[in-house]
Formats: sequence, C-alpha cells, structure tokens
Amino acid sequence: MSEEKPKIVVVTIRMPDGKEHEVPLPAKTFSSGRKGFYSQIPPIVYDGEIYGGQIQIWSKNKTVEKNE
Repeated sequence: MSEEKPKIVVVTIRMPDGKEHEVPLPAKTFSSGRKGFYSQIPPIVYDGEIYGGQIQIWSKNKTVEKNE
C-alpha cells in the first residue's frame, strides 16, 4: 500500500517594503465539508508593527455532506 503525500500550497506574501514571506498551507477539510488549504500566518514585522492572521483557500465545488 502506498502512502499518499500531504498536499501543501505555498503562498508568498509581499509586504509594501518589498520583503517576501513564504507561508506553507497544508491540506484541510473545513467544518463545512469543503476541501482546501489553511494556515495561521507566523508573526511578520513591518514598519515596527507585528502582523499576523490566517489564510484559507477552499474548493468552490459543491459542499460535501458532513458526517454527523
């Protein structure tokens, strides 16, 4: 049996000062049942301020029924 490798999307964030930060987004199944990718953004310092957040990317295909 072959083991399936995890899917990862890499997003590049380019700040106004030109610095770039790569954020890996591992595959995720959201509570809606949609498949996609998600990650918290690690702290980014820009202009003396600390920024953070999250990135979510999901399939626009029909929602999958959730198992309840």
